[in-house]
Amino acid sequence: MKKILMGLLALTLSSTMLAREVVSEAELVESIYKGDNDTGNRLGIGLGAGFSDSIYKGADDRVYPLPLLDINYYDLYVKGITVGYQFYKDDAFAASLFVNPLAGFAVDGADLARGYDNIDDRKFQAMFGIRLDADTGFYGIKTGLLAQVGEHGGEGKLSAYKAYRVDEKLTIVPSIHVKGYSGDYTDYYFGVSSDEARRNSRIDGAYKADAAYSVGLNLTADYRLADNVALMAFLGVEKFSSEISDSPIVEDGVLYLVGIGAKYYF
Repeated sequence: MKKILMGLLALTLSSTMLAREVVSEAELVESIYKGDNDTGNRLGIGLGAGFSDSIYKGADDRVYPLPLLDINYYDLYVKGITVGYQFYKDDAFAASLFVNPLAGFAVDGADLARGYDNIDDRKFQAMFGIRLDADTGFYGIKTGLLAQVGEHGGEGKLSAYKAYRVDEKLTIVPSIHVKGYSGDYTDYYFGVSSDEARRNSRIDGAYKADAAYSVGLNLTADYRLADNVALMAFLGVEKFSSEISDSPIVEDGVLYLVGIGAKYYF
């Protein structure tokens, strides 16, 4: 039983990047059904399945369970694995503080291809941040700004999105975003020390990763079977700058994400 529980935990942790993206996009749909000024408490619990390739060389693509939490209790909220406090909201602007306990691009060195598999493990990190959301008033386009920092550096995200309500049940949300990563962040997850280079036959030398960025496109579809039951699907692609893609332990600079799920609101 212990091995089964540990295995499920590992699968859940491996899905955190996809969970963050899916939940982030799902939040955009909520105002369509709940209203931007809704202050009621809400409890949504769901489960899905996600697929993602790996940015690291030789690490397997994975299909894994995808936890979907959507909890609001006045100004406190839980979205996926992120816990936050919304300290300001009006008709066009909202601001909140949050903690993301499992941020980053974690990987076990042993999961990489032979010749790269003797690197040190990269671990998840807890990150604290601030999130700002605003309605531009321009053709229904909304924007989001997020900044977070942790032990191994920080990252920021600027996004723009628009929700298209096809009918009373189906909503589609396309979005675009740009992320920036500090030098400490990219060097921890994608840099290679001289000691790691000596231990791995296919790594020619040390690599220091500088501050980097990525650009992403997402498409989310939300279908309401009933007022309290929602189905969703998610497609995403992320392209990383050369500071990350040139790392000797990175396969290429593009990451693909796919997810489906269902959520029940109490």
